[in-house]
Amino acid sequence: MYYKNRTMIQKLLFIGAITASFLVSGQHINSQLLDKETLEPVPYASIQFSENNAVMSNEEGAFELLIPDNSTPKDSLTISSLGYQSKSFSLQDSIPKTIYLESKIYEIDPVILSNKSQSVEDIMDQVIAHIAENYQTNYIKNDVFVRLSYRQRIVNFDFDVKKSTIDNINQTLFDTIVEKLPKSFTSLTESYANIYSNNNKEAKLNLKKVLMIQSKQEIASIRQIQNDFFTTLQKNTKHNSYLIIKSGIIRLDKTESIDSIVRQNTPHPKPLDAKRKKGFQVYAAKQLQNILKDLCIHDASSIDFLDKYNRYEFTKEGYIEIGDAIAYVIRFKPKGSAKYKGTLYINTEDYAILRADIQGARKIFDKHFNMFGISSNDLTYSSTLIFEKSLHNNYYLKYLKISRTAQNGVNRPIKIIEKNKYVKGRRKQNEVAFQMNIQIVNESTKELVFTAPESVSQSSFENFKPDLDIEIKRVNSYDSHFWDGYNIITPEQAIKNLKIE
Repeated sequence: MYYKNRTMIQKLLFIGAITASFLVSGQHINSQLLDKETLEPVPYASIQFSENNAVMSNEEGAFELLIPDNSTPKDSLTISSLGYQSKSFSLQDSIPKTIYLESKIYEIDPVILSNKSQSVEDIMDQVIAHIAENYQTNYIKNDVFVRLSYRQRIVNFDFDVKKSTIDNINQTLFDTIVEKLPKSFTSLTESYANIYSNNNKEAKLNLKKVLMIQSKQEIASIRQIQNDFFTTLQKNTKHNSYLIIKSGIIRLDKTESIDSIVRQNTPHPKPLDAKRKKGFQVYAAKQLQNILKDLCIHDASSIDFLDKYNRYEFTKEGYIEIGDAIAYVIRFKPKGSAKYKGTLYINTEDYAILRADIQGARKIFDKHFNMFGISSNDLTYSSTLIFEKSLHNNYYLKYLKISRTAQNGVNRPIKIIEKNKYVKGRRKQNEVAFQMNIQIVNESTKELVFTAPESVSQSSFENFKPDLDIEIKRVNSYDSHFWDGYNIITPEQAIKNLKIE
């Protein structure tokens, strides 16, 4: 009887093990992180399953993680976040939909850190002195997920007709054309790529998948307004006439026939062939390279609180725990006309910046140009950078988010003159003069998540050539299944709900 029972138990255990293994295989975890006391979301937490299988929580604290097929129930994932106690779960446990993290205020006797008791100036000197050894990565390969969201709002779009010698080109025509223009545009592009980089300055991409949500109106509306206007102009002028377009005393373009202008402004749909895919790949690589070159850890970065740190005032606020490291909490702000303010979290052992939260320090944080009726100003800026130590004991960029708001405007007189050299008498045939006043606000967010890097040789980097086997999908609402099988940063609810008619 005992033998039979033991055999039955062994069978049940065997079936249980098989079942557990089946459940782990390809398991998809979907949870949200909340502060246990405040119930606020915990953003930018690291959810680590293995060196190359990890994700970040988004600003709403949500994350999704795909567990590899070769995992076992004894494997576990670890959740760590700035200022919170780490938390681990075994895969044989039921991982809750909501995970509560307990805050961890680091209290330490100053005597214990007596050898580390340095002024904030000394700390910043050490940060700068150790940048090369902390972040020098030479030639590496990793994967990157990029999410680019963009919104354009038209604050003002007016054409005030001052003079027109053509009956059909009048204030009513301009008002009708402007009414067709949507007052806001929205677009979203997500991409996943292999990236080869050299010290975060040069980047080569091998795009794998791209998801695009973009309004057809956004692509064509401004061009369509131009086309509507010039088509009307073409119908009401001589076919062999040419145009001169001026703003004040400034001539805006070369002399062109009206027919050629209309042809240039008429949309011509192009297939997504190999040439266009290559161009898309090159553009994406250039864009990523520009982002990486402008990281605050590089010389001559526009984010200059390290490169020109004498222009900033630094204050040591205390200590905090990040994973296994203890970090100084240091705040900075401009002394005078510098642009940025923010908070740095600096490892007390090797002076590496583990995290940086940066904002623009004033109402118009970067004034590019504001003369002759043309303006271009950055109104807001914010960024979060998170660095993580690799197996090679130096740091790589794990996460980057940059948000900007910019306003661009043109308030200039425009004059369009029709001339014709084949007509007897004066060449000037007609004239349309109007005041153009356009003010547009652009809001953009760039979000990048990198996997742990692998070292590659210089020759591998230099000889790398991307393939053009890119899966590109254009949709008018977010496709939650497009990234099945990929670990990406979970989109926020506003992105999931995004739909463009």
